[in-house]
Amino acid sequence: MAEQNKRSSSAAENGHAGGKKARANVEVKQEEEEAEEGEMSQEEESAKTGPLVVATAMDDPQIDVRIAVGLLHCHACLLPLKPPVFKCEAAHVVCSGCRGNHGQLCRRAAAYAHCAELDAIVGAAKVACAHAPYGCDSYVVYGAAAEHQRACPCAPCSCPDPGCGFRGSPAALLGHFATDHLWSVTQISYAKPCRLAVPLPRRCHVLVGEDDRAVFLVVYPSPCGVGVGAVGAVVCVACVRANGDDAAAQYKCKLWVEVPTNSENMVMMTSKVRSSDLSGGFPAAEQGMFLVVPPELLHEVSGETPILSIRIDRAAPAIAKPTTPRARSFLNDPRFMPFGLFSTPH
Repeated sequence: MAEQNKRSSSAAENGHAGGKKARANVEVKQEEEEAEEGEMSQEEESAKTGPLVVATAMDDPQIDVRIAVGLLHCHACLLPLKPPVFKCEAAHVVCSGCRGNHGQLCRRAAAYAHCAELDAIVGAAKVACAHAPYGCDSYVVYGAAAEHQRACPCAPCSCPDPGCGFRGSPAALLGHFATDHLWSVTQISYAKPCRLAVPLPRRCHVLVGEDDRAVFLVVYPSPCGVGVGAVGAVVCVACVRANGDDAAAQYKCKLWVEVPTNSENMVMMTSKVRSSDLSGGFPAAEQGMFLVVPPELLHEVSGETPILSIRIDRAAPAIAKPTTPRARSFLNDPRFMPFGLFSTPH
């Protein structure tokens, strides 16, 4: 009996001990789970806030400053600096291409040091486009501002109508043509013909490229003195833009006039589309290619209306030529260099 009590007592003690252990294990597990949940919540929180912190760190604040223009120009060629930038022993800042010529201007130009700090400044200093009043909202690196202005699609053009002083970007000019002058506007697809009846109801017809919104002006008859008369009529096409150099998008066009029921009589011309800012008025035929429509087509015996077909295609842009020639100093010319005045470092 005593032995049985011992066993029961022992079992009770063991059970009590086991209960304590069980509770301890439960508490430890709960603490581990809470710790894991805490870690998970921290990870989730960091996952939510992490990108925001990175984005905030990457987006540096921008400020507008005024700075002397000369500080951003090469001391030798006087053109805007572009990385990499170098400095001679006399602290003259020059561009990479002028290191060989700067020795004629500075006697302490024997050695140059690369200025990484200036690289960062001239590579990040931006200015507003000069055509901002006409709709361009671009900020471009100062060293590339001239190139941007020459190719800016917002460069202003003039209304060619006599007595009208409107001036704006090609997009603004398009709205002006349609709203203020009530000129007909037709949207075209490149490489597909657009057909117009001739003579046109007005002096000109406006075409708009479907893809790039380029504006073309079809003038008929041309106000060049050739006009309608014994030789017939003249038709010419021009792209309305201020920047039509070789680096810009180029176009070619095919013009032909025919009577639908008489395919034997037809005139056709293929040429490159010229560009014009229309500052001198309507494009003049003698300044470019034009199509002459003979009287036989204008006054068809059958009485049918001749059809003018216009097909405009994109052309591959020509290789861009350097638009900013390097400035030449008279010191480079031996005729203006007195003997012994300058020494060239070896």
